[in-house]
Parts: sequence; C-alpha cells; structure tokens
Amino acid sequence: MQRVTALWQASPNKIVGALFALALAAMMAVASGASFTSTSANVGNIVTAGNLSHSNSKAPGMILDVDGLLPGDDGVGTVTIGNNGDVDGEFTLSKDNIVDSDSANPLSENLELTIEDVSTSTPVEIYEGTIADMTEQDMGDIAAGGSRDYKFTVHFPDTGTPSGPNSGDNVYKGDNVKVDFLWESVAE
Repeated sequence: MQRVTALWQASPNKIVGALFALALAAMMAVASGASFTSTSANVGNIVTAGNLSHSNSKAPGMILDVDGLLPGDDGVGTVTIGNNGDVDGEFTLSKDNIVDSDSANPLSENLELTIEDVSTSTPVEIYEGTIADMTEQDMGDIAAGGSRDYKFTVHFPDTGTPSGPNSGDNVYKGDNVKVDFLWESVAE
C-alpha cells in the first residue's frame, strides 16, 4: 500500500491517466464484439401427410354376376375405380378366395377372362387368360380426383367335338366358380 501512496504523491496525473487508459481499453474490448445482425422468422410451419383412398362403384358387391352361361357365350361386368385422395396412386388388381364347385373339373381353369381399361375411346387390354391363371395385374395410375372404367368379360369356350357341338363341355354343366377381386392403391 505504501508504494501506491508513494506513486500517487509523486505523479497523481500519471496514475489517473493509466487507470483511464485501462478503463477505456476494457470498454473497447467489450464493445468491439458488436457486428451487423439481421433476423427473420418462419413461424407456424405445418406438414400434412397426403391422403390416398379409392372408391369402387361395385363394392362390396360383384363385378361379374353371370347366370346360365352356355359354351360359346360371354358374360360382362363393369366397374369404376376412383381415386378420392389428394395424391396420385398406382392401382393393382388381384384375385383371392377362388372356389370351384367341382374340384375334379374346375370351371375356373376353363373360363377365359378379359379385363380392359375402357376409360377412353380405345380400350386397353390389361389381362387375357383363365380365371385360375390370373396373377396380380397393374391397372394403371389414377391421378388424385380421377377415375377409370374397367370391363370384365368372361367367355365360356365351346370345345365341341365332331360327335356333337357341346359334348366336350358337358363336364361343366351346372358348375360355378366364385372369386374375389381385390383392388389396391399405393401412393406414387
């Protein structure tokens, strides 16, 4: 403490000047951290998941309800599938729960099924083959809010023989086949 007193008495202006210089340097060090700044906000951000749902003009009923089909005849059914969602969807069709009344001579292995997209003036064939052989089918894309029309034609081939026009088909008399058609849609 005696040194500070001695310095003070010898040169009070120098001590005040030195303290002032230290105080000024401290203020400049604190104040020199300032820089230009700018801020903005994006408030209320919302993310909503898309919605994909479809309609089926025949659900839960049948597309094909054919009774008394004879060899050489056709049965026809149509269905409209719509995309009620707000996103585009890829649609597929598969068969399920196929049941033949006669397992020894399955009608499903004889009946020919043709499925066509008839949404435009030029039908587009999607499947042609037996009901039994049908696998999952790509039914095309349907845009949000759109729909497509499909035509299902079942044909009973007339296999006739030289001894009579329908004799080879007698094994199917009175038989029936039941099948479920399952539609699935997946967002693109």
